[in-house]
Amino acid sequence: MIAGLIKKLMALTPYRVSRHRENRFDATHSCLWHFRELGYQPRLVIDGGAHLGTFADAAQRAFPAAEIHLVEPQPAARAPLEAMARQRGWTFHACALDDRAGSLRLACEATPNTGAHVTFAEEDATDVPASTVDTLFGAHLRADSRALLKLDLQGHELRALRGAVASLPSIELVLVEVSFFRQYLEPSIPELVNFFDEQGFDLFDVVGLSGRTRDGRLRQGDFVFVRRGTVLSADTAWA
Repeated sequence: MIAGLIKKLMALTPYRVSRHRENRFDATHSCLWHFRELGYQPRLVIDGGAHLGTFADAAQRAFPAAEIHLVEPQPAARAPLEAMARQRGWTFHACALDDRAGSLRLACEATPNTGAHVTFAEEDATDVPASTVDTLFGAHLRADSRALLKLDLQGHELRALRGAVASLPSIELVLVEVSFFRQYLEPSIPELVNFFDEQGFDLFDVVGLSGRTRDGRLRQGDFVFVRRGTVLSADTAWA
């Protein structure tokens, strides 16, 4: 109880306490308020890789009028996310995001795990249904949706983005996890940047940087891409 109170009080300050080497920049949730101050108000938020809904919770606080969709394939996360969706008026999709509909093998544990990932291994994996952003949300997206797409898929982000090509013209902001060096199936940062450039997006912000504990080498980050010609991208003044 005391630890929980301390965490809540610390959240109100600009400081962070860590037992390990600190994240250099950890503003993945608080950046939403910054985007709101800059005039961004999405009508639809897609939380791809929802885990237990913490990002969706932050998005609803920043954008209370937005329609929120959770996408999470882990079987262990289904019951808590279904309960949260009922309570909050959100929509939950129990599937993985891919470039085509079907199924994927997911390495996951008996409890919801932020490290769950798509795998080709035959053991210690679970088959889960897969769909695409276009299939799930094509009917929900309109020109004025100003949609926000968040993808935290442990290296499967580019595959999911290739299943979103028809939807991206109606998406204004994408927040995506990136890896600074490859571990398994992660796309490289140049691959992601080139993909977004071809789809009409520019790199707008870096809201998360995390190094490995033993030496601090950057291993992951959270990049924000914004569609060209939108409110967020309009102001290009240097000062």
